[in-house]
Amino acid sequence: MFARIVTPFVLSVAIVAGALAASGGVTLAKTKAAAAPAPLPPPKPASAGESKEQSQDEQKEQTEKEETLSAKQLFGGVQLPSIGKAVSIGYYPRGCLAGGVEFPVSGENWQVMRLSRNRNWGHPSLIHFLEKFAPLATKATGWNGILVGDLAQPRGGPSPSDHASHQTGLDVDIWFMPMPDRVLSKEERDTISAPSLVSDDWKHLNSKTWTPQHIAFIKTAAQQPEVERVLVNAVIKKELCRVEAKQPHDWLAKVRPWYKHHDHIHVRLKCPADSPNCRAQPPVPGDDGCSAKELNHWLSDKVLRPSIGAPGKPAKPMMLSDLPPACKTVLEAPANKTNLANDKR
Repeated sequence: MFARIVTPFVLSVAIVAGALAASGGVTLAKTKAAAAPAPLPPPKPASAGESKEQSQDEQKEQTEKEETLSAKQLFGGVQLPSIGKAVSIGYYPRGCLAGGVEFPVSGENWQVMRLSRNRNWGHPSLIHFLEKFAPLATKATGWNGILVGDLAQPRGGPSPSDHASHQTGLDVDIWFMPMPDRVLSKEERDTISAPSLVSDDWKHLNSKTWTPQHIAFIKTAAQQPEVERVLVNAVIKKELCRVEAKQPHDWLAKVRPWYKHHDHIHVRLKCPADSPNCRAQPPVPGDDGCSAKELNHWLSDKVLRPSIGAPGKPAKPMMLSDLPPACKTVLEAPANKTNLANDKR
């Protein structure tokens, strides 16, 4: 009897408790749902008027920048090349480079120096020249390879230091120092310097550093058909004229004296066929550049030790407006972020 009475009572209590629990769960769920923050509405797209105004502000800022900063500041501050086809524009000391290609900082026969400058960019013809010249020079000299100095900045143009030329991606400095038999660290590449092949008086060779291999090195560069000039110190040019006097030396006409250039050669390529706005350098004179008159001029005190007058008014810096008009387009073009060599820097 007792069992019959209790059992219905227990069932009733269980049913009521279940109902209350269910009611509480619904209430809790509703509370949590109410407490959750509502999703934010998507951002309102800028109107055509706002986009136009923003674009005008950016253009105004860019124009002010180009009118106040020098060309070397503008081009020196760009870290990547422009998009588009590679083209050399203007003249070697007054131009720029569109679609620059990066020369890998290390290869089987070369290593690039001064990596922090970010000047290992050039027209494809310069990249191909170096890839071809490195093994040729290695074979001609018996060196492990070559050390490559500055090419151009990512978009060419004037650089903040050291060069008046190197602006169109067709110039490169190559050191007179052989490549070591190991890969140099980035720190070493930024601190090691090539030895001078010229004595302290700037009128004689440095007997401690000059070797016959340097003649083979220079000759190999000048013999390449795409090369327009090879610039060296006048003392080095004089020695080349002496050694090669009784040998066929058509290549020697390309080798010309220039200030300094005692620790590297400066190789300049001809304007590429794909760059109609590249201004060619006048061809070398008909002689080989070995006349006593020319060499004596370069080795005179007037050239080696010019008199320094009273400080004058600073020269006006080269501005973007002084470069070919196309260089403005190159400077403002979007960056080509995929044009990087796999150098693992």
